[in-house]
Amino acid sequence: MGSPRLHSMIVNRYHRQTLLEGIGQEGQDRLQAASVFIAGVGALGCAVADHLVRAGVGHIRLVDRDVVEPTNLQRQSLFAEDDIGLPKAIAAKQRLFAINKEVRVEAVVDDLRPAVATTMIEDCDAIADGLDNFETRFLLNDLSVNFGLPYAYAGAVGYEGTAAFLKPSPKHRKHLATREISEAESGPCLRCLVPESPSDDLTPTCDSAGVLAPVIAVVSGLQAAALIQYLAQSNDPLPHLLTRFDARTMRMHQINIGNARREDCATCGHGKFEALHGAAGNKATTICGRDLIQLLPASPQPTNLEALANRLAPHGDFELQPFLLRGSLTEELDQTGNPVGLTVFSDGRVFIHGTVDDRRARAIKNRWLGG
Repeated sequence: MGSPRLHSMIVNRYHRQTLLEGIGQEGQDRLQAASVFIAGVGALGCAVADHLVRAGVGHIRLVDRDVVEPTNLQRQSLFAEDDIGLPKAIAAKQRLFAINKEVRVEAVVDDLRPAVATTMIEDCDAIADGLDNFETRFLLNDLSVNFGLPYAYAGAVGYEGTAAFLKPSPKHRKHLATREISEAESGPCLRCLVPESPSDDLTPTCDSAGVLAPVIAVVSGLQAAALIQYLAQSNDPLPHLLTRFDARTMRMHQINIGNARREDCATCGHGKFEALHGAAGNKATTICGRDLIQLLPASPQPTNLEALANRLAPHGDFELQPFLLRGSLTEELDQTGNPVGLTVFSDGRVFIHGTVDDRRARAIKNRWLGG
């Protein structure tokens, strides 16, 4: 059993939060019984997870497919230099455990895709968006409507950020939620606001336009504030607002989206979950505009990373880590003449660094890893 001093520290940890009108000890108990699904552990995901773990949300499930890169350290607040090369979900879990050992943090190193999305969302009470693309956000939106879960949406690029707390209509809910969203308190889903994915050439990303880190802090704070109040069941229902923040003018602009729900919305209006029922796996995707292709197996394929490391050792410089094998192939060069990078995860996913040509990425994979 822990020391009296440690017990006192844990008891008092949430004291300032329980003083808040509408939360109190009952609200704190609800938070400790709650579970939040965080999709993406980049800048937004890190910040939201940090807020929720410090607030005492009992269970956090982190999902991210990527590894920590040096360029992440400017804005992804859970990572340090020693984390470079580690899967983001694992590095984040380690940091969050150091912050609050009372919270159960689950780290899933995988791609959020239709084949596994339903399993990933099981037993969760809310969804937090830490993503950087609308294709996967539409999958989150399908999960939100299908499971009747609130969706804390946010995005940030350049000097601007956007956030909204979406509570979809229960009309097409197919799973029982811990706390049901009533028809009266429901509003639009993401598809009501953005029916189609914006064109890639019209949508700037953090890689093409950069991002000011404090903007992340603002919009992730809005996400976390909404989630904490919702899960604690504090005060009145949160308003249906889309909030935009511009750091250049230091202004916030809010739009009332309470009446933005569309009866003809494919998702919450007609119950069509196109993203959730999409094709599974076996495809190539670029990651946030980087010179990097991800290749997914049709289904998870356990990989013997140690044996693979021994096989590839004569052909490059590789480092074996607990969850992945990472290195470069000296016989494969990118356009600048540098060795192509290769990261292989234990579930069979592969990153090819140094190309955005999916055909070449597949050829490299087939040559060195097999078809």
